[in-house]
Amino acid sequence: MRSQHVTKPPTIHDVAAAAHVSHQTVSRVLNGATNVRPATRSRVEHAIHALEYTRDDQAAALARRPRRHSTD
Repeated sequence: MRSQHVTKPPTIHDVAAAAHVSHQTVSRVLNGATNVRPATRSRVEHAIHALEYTRDDQAAALARRPRRHSTD
């Protein structure tokens, strides 16, 4: 049986590396924050397009969920 190489979809960290910014900056661009310089926003948007990045809606929903803290 031949093994097929399966490529993973690009992550926010891949976009950050391609745009030479932090993953937090990519997140700000994706969320429409206004505190990102236009040149930086352009680099991130270019990397998103070049890598064909799409946001994982399930992961984003998990990240927005309120966290439960242990009372131990």
